[in-house]
Amino acid sequence: MDLSGFEPWLTRWRLEADGEPFASTWSQLLPVRREGQALMLKACMAEQEIQGSAFLGAYGGRGAVRVYEREADAVLMERAMGSSSLVDLALEAGEPAALRVICEQLTVLHAVSCPSDIHPISMETWFSALPVAAAQTGGVFSDAAQIYARLAATTRRVVPLHGDLHHGNLLDGGPRGWLAIDPKGLIGDPVYDYAIMLCLEPAAPQDGPATAPTVARRSLEVADMAGLSAPRLLAWTCCLAALYSAWFQGHEGVEPWVAIASDLIADFGDRMEGLEP
Repeated sequence: MDLSGFEPWLTRWRLEADGEPFASTWSQLLPVRREGQALMLKACMAEQEIQGSAFLGAYGGRGAVRVYEREADAVLMERAMGSSSLVDLALEAGEPAALRVICEQLTVLHAVSCPSDIHPISMETWFSALPVAAAQTGGVFSDAAQIYARLAATTRRVVPLHGDLHHGNLLDGGPRGWLAIDPKGLIGDPVYDYAIMLCLEPAAPQDGPATAPTVARRSLEVADMAGLSAPRLLAWTCCLAALYSAWFQGHEGVEPWVAIASDLIADFGDRMEGLEP
């Protein structure tokens, strides 16, 4: 077992390996223990993961895994050990049951304020690729950029946002309940945080994107659960899909994201008018 990528943290934080290392897209992870406590060590993090780990620490364990150590490109976190998953809940109790759990968790996370030394990413920065794609490519990107501009102009409430809370990023913490991981660390309209759960099929390989009609149906269900404006949620979801399309232009797997954005605009564009906050 090669643990070289986890040094010097194993020594510095007095950790013992408690399983095999594995990789995510942006980091390396290793189950560890310290004085018997089950923890997770994440190291070799990309810049966006470093930003996210700082934001995760700001939650202070409220609705998210606790952060015990953080330095450079490594973070030591609580390990969620429960046996349940939101994918299993969706399959066994029905899709709305899992969506409701995510909605309830976002209420908890949105109530946490950021310390002054944490600098979340603004919506303007997060969506900076969208106007660039609109200028270069036009089409769906131009349409989505116009929708985004209306959303930005009508945003009245701004809160810290997880930015990526879907079925795979909410884990069973046993007695502590459901715990969020891997925040992006944004700040903006709270409605945006409900968009990503609409777009993914949790049981599909690598959380594959859903179809536009499924997204539209879920938007009505989630808006009702969370007391949101359904047109505003649908509009943010369209913008999110267009943003992912802009990020992944030229890469395999981008087509479903383009389809979500373009189909939502074509089939449900009239629902996105007004966009009351």
